[in-house]
Amino acid sequence: MKERGVGTLFLAVLGVALLLECTSGRLQAELVPKMGYVDVQRVFQNYQKTKDVMTSLTVGFEEKWPAVGEKRKLLEEKIEAIEEKISQTEEKGSQIEKKGKELAELEEELKLQGPLLAPYSKEQKLAQIQQLIQDIQRLEKERQSLDRERRAEEIELRALEEELRSLSDSLQAEKQKEEFRYSEEISADIRSTIEGIAEKGGYRLIFDKDALLYATPEVEFDLTEEVLSRLNQNYRSGQ
Repeated sequence: MKERGVGTLFLAVLGVALLLECTSGRLQAELVPKMGYVDVQRVFQNYQKTKDVMTSLTVGFEEKWPAVGEKRKLLEEKIEAIEEKISQTEEKGSQIEKKGKELAELEEELKLQGPLLAPYSKEQKLAQIQQLIQDIQRLEKERQSLDRERRAEEIELRALEEELRSLSDSLQAEKQKEEFRYSEEISADIRSTIEGIAEKGGYRLIFDKDALLYATPEVEFDLTEEVLSRLNQNYRSGQ
């Protein structure tokens, strides 16, 4: 009779111990918040809306870029024209230098041989000298004219460069503004989807993967695919 009482007491104590252990484990589990993380950058890049928006922006701004291409073509043509003017000016300078040497040599010959030359030969020398002087004057005028044209084209070039820079900056700023607007809209979609998953799944904390210093390899903590799938499903259904 005494042995039966001890056995009954042992079973009662064991039952209480098991109940306390189960209750303690349940309470401890409830104290640990349910957590997860999302690779937000990957979600952003693979969200179909992001891809559609980037394609739309690219196509839309490509239609505006021909104006920039036309300006750039004019700019290249103007640069080529200026380089040609520089080349022609240098050529004129070389011709002037060459004829200048010829003139100096003839004048030296006339100075040394003048008294010994026949009148006809002397007149020929003088005519050659006069022709060289005229040639040098003509070439100098042509060089100055080319130089003036080059300076005028350089002014036009600077104006074209400014127009091109202004147009490019304007289009780029407009594109960045649109990208920022859509980026904010897409980020709002991602936040809303994560909040929905958190509420439905009982998550207390969901982190951005890039903000984590360490995460265990268990897949149940990674909510990236679930968020991405829900986003694309809602996007396709027009929600």
